Amino acid sequence: MQEDKKFDSPSGIGRPTLNRSGSISATGFPQRISRENSQSKIDNSHIKSKPQEIQSNLTTIDEKLFKQRPIDKEDERQLLWAFLASYLPDDKSSLQKQFVQHVEFTLAQTRTEATNFSGFQALSYCIRERLIERWKDTILFFKQKNVKQVNYLSLEFLIGRSLQNSLGALGLTGKYSDALKDLGFQLEDLYDEERDAGLGNGGLGRLAACFMDSLATCNFPGFGYGLRYKFGMFYQTLVDGEQVELPDYWLNYGSPWEIERLDVSYPIGFCGTCKEVEENGKKVWKWEPAEEMLAVAYDYPIPGFKTFNTLNIRLWSSKPSSQFNLESFNRGDYLGAIREKEQCENITNVLYPNDNTMQGKELRLKQQFLFVSATIQDIITQFKETGKPFSEFHNSHAIQLNDTHPTLGILELMRLLIDNEGLSWDQAWSITTKTFSYTNHTVLPEALERWSVGMVEHLLPRHIRILYEINDQFLKLVEKKWPGDMEKRRTLSIIDEDHGKFIRMASLAIVGSHTINGVAVLHSELVKSDVFPLFYALWPEKFQNKTNGVTPRRWIQQANPDLANLFTKSLNSDRWLVQLDLIKDLKNMADNASFQKDWMEIKRANKIRLAKYIEKTCDIVVNCDVLFDCQVKRFHEYKRQLLNILGVIHRYLEIKKGIKTAPRVIIFGGKAAPGYYMAKNIIKLINNVAEVVNNDPAVGDQLKIVFIPNYCVSNAEIIIPASDISQHISTAGTEASGTSNMKFSMNGGLILGTLDGANIEIREAIGKENMYIFGAKTEDVNNARKKIHNGTFKPDPRFVSVITAIEENTFGEYEQFKPIVDSITSGNDHYIVSFDFGSYVDAQIQIDNDYYKNKAGWAKKSILASVLCGTFSSDRTIKEYASQIWGIEEWKKPGPVHLSNEEAKSLLDKRDNPMIGSPNDVNAISIERLSPLTFVKQTSTSPLVVVNQNELGVKKQAFIPKNTTKGFAPSSGNPTN
Repeated sequence: MQEDKKFDSPSGIGRPTLNRSGSISATGFPQRISRENSQSKIDNSHIKSKPQEIQSNLTTIDEKLFKQRPIDKEDERQLLWAFLASYLPDDKSSLQKQFVQHVEFTLAQTRTEATNFSGFQALSYCIRERLIERWKDTILFFKQKNVKQVNYLSLEFLIGRSLQNSLGALGLTGKYSDALKDLGFQLEDLYDEERDAGLGNGGLGRLAACFMDSLATCNFPGFGYGLRYKFGMFYQTLVDGEQVELPDYWLNYGSPWEIERLDVSYPIGFCGTCKEVEENGKKVWKWEPAEEMLAVAYDYPIPGFKTFNTLNIRLWSSKPSSQFNLESFNRGDYLGAIREKEQCENITNVLYPNDNTMQGKELRLKQQFLFVSATIQDIITQFKETGKPFSEFHNSHAIQLNDTHPTLGILELMRLLIDNEGLSWDQAWSITTKTFSYTNHTVLPEALERWSVGMVEHLLPRHIRILYEINDQFLKLVEKKWPGDMEKRRTLSIIDEDHGKFIRMASLAIVGSHTINGVAVLHSELVKSDVFPLFYALWPEKFQNKTNGVTPRRWIQQANPDLANLFTKSLNSDRWLVQLDLIKDLKNMADNASFQKDWMEIKRANKIRLAKYIEKTCDIVVNCDVLFDCQVKRFHEYKRQLLNILGVIHRYLEIKKGIKTAPRVIIFGGKAAPGYYMAKNIIKLINNVAEVVNNDPAVGDQLKIVFIPNYCVSNAEIIIPASDISQHISTAGTEASGTSNMKFSMNGGLILGTLDGANIEIREAIGKENMYIFGAKTEDVNNARKKIHNGTFKPDPRFVSVITAIEENTFGEYEQFKPIVDSITSGNDHYIVSFDFGSYVDAQIQIDNDYYKNKAGWAKKSILASVLCGTFSSDRTIKEYASQIWGIEEWKKPGPVHLSNEEAKSLLDKRDNPMIGSPNDVNAISIERLSPLTFVKQTSTSPLVVVNQNELGVKKQAFIPKNTTKGFAPSSGNPTN
């Protein structure tokens, strides 16, 4: 895509320059983009450091400051370091030199040894260096400006591949493409060498990745926290049509993007004893863990698009507190000597370990606690470096819980504030409830996380006491609101005692947070009315909606570059990439024949690309001139992949009867949880049906069924742009939001769906005529279930025919699929598959008619479905979170100051003190690294002079990071401070 030179980018607006007047231009200081107009209007009224005053001072400096005064050796070192750490140049020769040096010296290979994988590694290291220089300066900038940041806690970050995304964000795609051609490498070949990062599974993790992209692009101070999974969730393969889980060895060759931070580690404890003791006349709790280990940080830079702001996801890896038990080894217990190391590292080996066993449950709980404990310790360490009192903690840090997995963080913050920092209960609770906010992602009661009280008491004896106290204080509030109502006390209690003792993690998240939000309008209403009605009655002001969004940089620009080029060409700007609602201006082109032609040619090119991928991956040849129908998402009964395959069976039966049927390619993809038998059986049914249909000569190209294994971000980028229809057909009232529906619609794939989740808002945005809606509404679902259960509902005859075909062994032994059939017949069918089947098939018939009989009408629908979807950018979602929940502001980091090599040398050579060293190649200097020093000229002909801003009345001191390393003392085994 040709870059818009007017766009605010590293090569344009925002890069500070040395003015002839002798001052650094105002763009060299922090700017806040006004929310009313983020394109160009700059609102400087909020800026705490008052850059205009600084500029004024710089232009009226006392002449004495311009005299050659000696600066101390520390200033000299600071200057030299800043010069030597100048920003990497991006001319062709420099790009090539950097690349070759990584091949030769990082990988220890020569030109003849280097492969495409070597090229990917070398280029990734090149880009990583450019990300690191921006990221470190962004951190310094935020700390120097004393900003409030959000800490986004998520067990998943489904970031996919990073190379192409990072190149696009830095604006270097074209330059590197040209530079590497001379060296014999093609960028596209290098992209394909990257493995998807195994850090997530489904929509929860992909949402977190989109949010981090938007936080960086929108210039918000933020930090992501998660876990570094060694083997991801699993790599899905198919054997005889059945899902088989293999380890995802995504780190086998290392990751060029991650930065191992051995200097950032924290102690983590489990089990042990907890007792109350007296210290200095005050009773305090002391926890002495029996198990001890370390959480070590790995940082993963996240670039903002066309901004110098670069954020970070900090991932924790579990390590033993001592690497090797030499005493056991010397006794001859060789295996025992390494057992502790293996047990510690197991905690972060796999995402969502199977919890069908007690050991699996304990591993999951340990995983979650290690995650939140290391994170909260890290946040507190950052806060203490500011020197502020803890009463200001919530004004410096917001903590967002992405679902209930990080909820133990509430208990851990309380423990650290009370036990380690000496705060009172009331002080700690006030800080905690002002800091945390919680996003709910489900309306299914069975999906709400619960932990056994006994297990938590065993693993976290101090935390269970804190939980009891929180619950006791909370129930007093309930009693005050509803005196004597024991039923409400029982329902609202954080501890569920109906069937054993279990902790309701969502209830703890609500009690410990200042804000709770759903992720779509319908979902947020159901959270208030159905899921947590009593909590809403108690605290209605806590509940909000924040409809999800996705990043257009990944899901249009990267996934569908031809469509991105069409948008940019038609709008004469690429600003839509950071202001997606601008594409709505193209709605007037929906009836334009030339535009429709271009649109459908792009769609066909994407279908050809997907067809090649299918042939390579699945060994199935598909016709690119027929309708592509896609359903790719995590497998769950409520998502109703079963309804889809039953509809496909009906289509097959129609073909076998000789009824003329519109041709179609049906594409499935997605993983089932390893312990979810029913979902895995549905995958088996899909593949058995595909085996029969694809090999039936009577069918030919009329119908093809494809199951793409190991659905992930990188193959989603191929699938989504190629879809004509995408299915989002969950039972109404069960899907929180969905984000794949947004991605498909943005790429011109029409939605076939129920009125569930974000489908409702998408329909409102793009128009009901541009979607295909079927099935029961949320308010009708319970009545449908009653009819099915009591036998008053009579299934559609087409549904009966499909079930009969399965029972007659048409698609394999019926006994294997009997549990599936039983779940939707004989008065069962919780997800009303049988009830919605008739309207589902009718909607499919309408789709066939529209696609094949009115090509111009279909093109118009596809265009409008895309260009009217601008509100579903994650940038919009993040801005809502920032202003309405987190209370953070946009802080745009200035770019570096350009300085010539001669100017840099002159600043060092002419000092009275001996020169420490000499920079050889200065390009652009970081303002953050210089602070509080800065450059000025008295006149255009005056020499460049270094002054200290503190001498100009600017009292802000340079931020000096402290050591954040934590660990266990070898002798005592206790944490060191």
